[in-house]
Amino acid sequence: NISFEVEGKKVFDPRTSATAFSSNPALCIRDYLLDDNYGLDADATEINDTNFQSVANTCDEDVSLTSGTEDRFTMNGSFELQQSPKTIIENMLSTMAGHLIYSNGQFKLVPSVYLSPTVTLNESHLRSPIQLNTRISKRELFNAVKGVYAEPANDYQPQNYPFLTNSTFESEDNSERIYASFDYPFTTSSRTCQRLSKIQLLKGRQQISFSATFNMEAFQLNVGDTVQITNERFGFTNKTFQVTDWNFAIDPNGALNIACDFREIASAVYDFSTSDYSTISSGKATNLPSATTVSPPSAI
Repeated sequence: NISFEVEGKKVFDPRTSATAFSSNPALCIRDYLLDDNYGLDADATEINDTNFQSVANTCDEDVSLTSGTEDRFTMNGSFELQQSPKTIIENMLSTMAGHLIYSNGQFKLVPSVYLSPTVTLNESHLRSPIQLNTRISKRELFNAVKGVYAEPANDYQPQNYPFLTNSTFESEDNSERIYASFDYPFTTSSRTCQRLSKIQLLKGRQQISFSATFNMEAFQLNVGDTVQITNERFGFTNKTFQVTDWNFAIDPNGALNIACDFREIASAVYDFSTSDYSTISSGKATNLPSATTVSPPSAI
């Protein structure tokens, strides 16, 4: 069996108008959406290039390591066409723990970075009661994260990245460790996996969610946007929530409203320091000597 380490297809970068190899997830996802051979064959007008360029810049940001830096998000993997487009896109999105949404006739990416809210909604914008949930179900609750990624030192075979646990969350869950699995088949950096997994863990503990109908002030929102909510009855004062669903709604009088679902979020969810990194094993699948390197005879 012969294996190769290769660079992928050259993709177009709308920021520079250049076509070249890139491990930038936003550019690779954009290419997959547009490609008429193996992709979704989307029309160019269906791509929100302003959004994709912004996310591409986010992916290229330098993140500090214990020694040196690396890009915030990278994509290194391959897929086969017998896989469903849904599976392929989900694997691609795992590189940034993000979401791909289709809104107003265009695709947009939402990466796992904190977006500062620019919209505030309060009681004057409400057009329905608030349906509030303060906790997620026990079935969805977890306080530790594990999974696999593609390790270069292990010939890009799946390997566990360092488990992530949180003693505070375990105490809240009656000292029971509850794992959730997040695999990163298109990620080759254990440090990136650790950052993404910590975001998943802390996001999972943001448990307050609600749904309500608002007037057209909420029309400017989109899925993935953050918004500040002020509501005296629930004790919310500019509390930050993320939009998880968005739809039109018509009240009995025929007025057009916006029905939204929200889940709480905080900027601290995305915080990560170099002291949070854990080391991994060598990743080598074998300790056998190299077949291409022969030592000279000795002690003759």
